[in-house]
Amino acid sequence: MFLSLNRKIVYSILGLFLVSSLIFILTFYTAYSSKIEKDQQASITRNQQYSDLLYHNTNIIKELKNLLTANPNISITPSNYQHIYSFVYDPKQSDFLQREQKALAERTQQFDEQYKTINQGVKIIVASAILLSFLIIFIGYLINRWVLTPINNISNISEQIALGNLNLRIPPRTQIKYHDELDKLSSTFNLMLDNLENMISEVKDKENFLQALIDSIPDGIRVIDENYRIIIANKSYYKQTGDTPHNCKTCYTSSFKTDYPCNPQNIYCPLHEILQKGKKSINTIQQFANLPNRHLAVNAAPLIYDTHRKYIVESIHDLSKDIDFSHQQKISSLGFLSSSLAHEIKNHLGALRIIIEHLIDKYYANKPDDNDEKKMINMIHSELVNAVNVPERLLKLTRGYDSNETQINCGDSISDVLSLLDFEAKSKGVDIDFKIPAKPSFINGNETDFKIAVINIILNAIKAMPNKGNLKIKLSNSSQSGIKISFTDTGIGISKTVLPNIFNPFFSDGRQGKSGASTGLGLAITKSIIEKFGGSINVTSTIGKGTCFTLCFPTNKKLAKK
Repeated sequence: MFLSLNRKIVYSILGLFLVSSLIFILTFYTAYSSKIEKDQQASITRNQQYSDLLYHNTNIIKELKNLLTANPNISITPSNYQHIYSFVYDPKQSDFLQREQKALAERTQQFDEQYKTINQGVKIIVASAILLSFLIIFIGYLINRWVLTPINNISNISEQIALGNLNLRIPPRTQIKYHDELDKLSSTFNLMLDNLENMISEVKDKENFLQALIDSIPDGIRVIDENYRIIIANKSYYKQTGDTPHNCKTCYTSSFKTDYPCNPQNIYCPLHEILQKGKKSINTIQQFANLPNRHLAVNAAPLIYDTHRKYIVESIHDLSKDIDFSHQQKISSLGFLSSSLAHEIKNHLGALRIIIEHLIDKYYANKPDDNDEKKMINMIHSELVNAVNVPERLLKLTRGYDSNETQINCGDSISDVLSLLDFEAKSKGVDIDFKIPAKPSFINGNETDFKIAVINIILNAIKAMPNKGNLKIKLSNSSQSGIKISFTDTGIGISKTVLPNIFNPFFSDGRQGKSGASTGLGLAITKSIIEKFGGSINVTSTIGKGTCFTLCFPTNKKLAKK
């Protein structure tokens, strides 16, 4: 229980005053009461003697009366009166009585004086108590001014500092000539606060620098203790989890939105592997609840900082960035290759076209149209014109890649891609069936991205049919289901165990046949592109019968922002 120093001092002085008063009163009473008791006892003894004397005289008078009654012949005459008076009343006894009366009067006076003395003593005690009360008040005032007020100031400032307000200081006492220990304590306390504020400011600066340092890292960074609590994390991590620094408490709540730690048998937990099994580093791939369609590479290692607590540090890399980088590399390589081929082929084909046109004008202008030679030379000219258009379409595919949205005619874009991959399909014996619908289907987005996604799907289908086959492309549009594009091949198919993983980055299912190794990024890039368009991609497959990829787009759905 808290008891202020002021009350302690007041209660102590009051208790001391009461004890001193009781001792003084007890001593005073003991001294005077014993004396009064002795005097009273002496007075009682003398009064008893006086009573005995009176009783003796009374008996003598009674005997005298009896004697006179018994002897009536005895007469009292003036001559014998003095004799009888002297017999009845002894002069010595009369003096004794006078002395006793005088002594009784003196003792009565002494009792009165003693009572007066007691009254004076009581008055002295009361006056002393009043004086002592004023003295206590004055001492209390001095103690309050010299001791309690400075201590209260220190106590109040300490409470505010404990709440985090480090700007407060103990105000120095002004207009004083002499400084005491409490003044020195106050100045020392203020100096301590100054040093503490400077140290906290330095610590905060270092914390801000550390936070700015890890915030500048593009990958997600977080530090976790042995109790699954996140100690520190950067902005990239909060973007990956959709959390804020104030709401981010435990790793499992932040990553998977659960209220309990992950089961190590179901999820490869870096914290469990490092702290429980003693592994030095962990590399794994996880999917956070906030990014269900993103694959995150988690690299974890132990953090040696405190011998009493254990920590791990995790670096979380979004593999979609690698997909985008690979996508950009493919576009860059394709653009460079297309530009080189387009210029070379277009120049040579243009020269051949000029020569053919010159031959037609010179040798076949006047010949009838049903002439076999003229028909053949016109066919050659027509094919040259088509051949010149191929590099143009190739340049259109890769020219000026940017993220600007345009209105894409799905049928025309697929036709452009098929014209580019026509030789690849025919060389593998693959027949492609695609008919452009009469009603055009439009989506909003980047046309180059759309063509890259279609190229990846068609190339995978061609690779899945190493021994010839058919690829059927169907484009449909309805107000209820939106735009659907299906790619159905008659290839080798995909097993059910492999099918859930084909969109994972760097995963290869071997559908390329004997054409060589695959990077495993094609379908991951395709899925990323389709989702950026606000669409979805689905796949069904049967081993030995073929695979069907279906792209679904909402009508006129704009491309999602990165």
